[in-house]
Amino acid sequence: MSVFSLEIKKESQLPYLALLIGMFAISTSAILIRHSNSEPLVIGSYRQAFATLIFLPFIIKDRGEEIRSQSYVTLFEMILTGILLGAHFSFFITSVKETSVAASVLLATCHVVYVAILGRFLFGEILSREAIIGTSIALAGILILFGGDLLDNPGNFRGNLFAFISGILAGLYYLSGRKLRKIISLPTYAFVVYLFSFLTMFAVVLIQNLSYSNLPIAEIQLFLLMALIPTLLGHTMQNWALAYLPAYVVSISLLAEPIGSGLLAWLFFQEIPSIGVISGGFIVIIGLYFVIIAEESN
Repeated sequence: MSVFSLEIKKESQLPYLALLIGMFAISTSAILIRHSNSEPLVIGSYRQAFATLIFLPFIIKDRGEEIRSQSYVTLFEMILTGILLGAHFSFFITSVKETSVAASVLLATCHVVYVAILGRFLFGEILSREAIIGTSIALAGILILFGGDLLDNPGNFRGNLFAFISGILAGLYYLSGRKLRKIISLPTYAFVVYLFSFLTMFAVVLIQNLSYSNLPIAEIQLFLLMALIPTLLGHTMQNWALAYLPAYVVSISLLAEPIGSGLLAWLFFQEIPSIGVISGGFIVIIGLYFVIIAEESN
């Protein structure tokens, strides 16, 4: 084997390494949220405020030209997408506070299934037989997770319900963003969507008169970490890997988030999921796998 081929082989591992780093970074989201003592909407608004500021230099460099060149319809769609993302974060962060990390992340990750279902009913997208089978398996897993966890931990029901709603909102967010990302660059799209997700949550913070200022420096540091690690590092690594790996490989990697988050929750909080969450979650992951494979084969 030549030195050249060896170098190529080594370089070919870099996208997988980036994907692994991205998976781990995204898995820290629920853990960082659980560490915070602030209200869920305060956490979400701070996180998105920092995420918006990260992309601000790209807008300044462009002088907002790409934003100003968009039609009113496109701008409205971006604003609506931001509102959906803000609503998703509101429900997801609340669910992390009120149920197990594993259940929260599992139910939120089911946005893959919800996208398939919503795409069928909202846009008439045709589902393959494999997608229908995978969706049915995942939905059965969700019911088992809900039922099993209700028997073991009745107090988790509200958190599980909020995680389920957050998954549906994430599905709507991805459906809306799927079209926009084809015509708008990532920095511009991220800036506008993150900005309006922040404004959505901040408006509710003001309406509910939640404590937003004079927070401990440790809380601010947590919010900054949420913007830097799961949002910037996690999704950036995934997007970079997408340029070198098949899309289905990157999509399947999303299934590792509930596992990674569950392991981190066990490590940091000694949190062990109930039998219902473990058994239902296993079935959900199988269903998600079938849906992802079906989507990539279309």
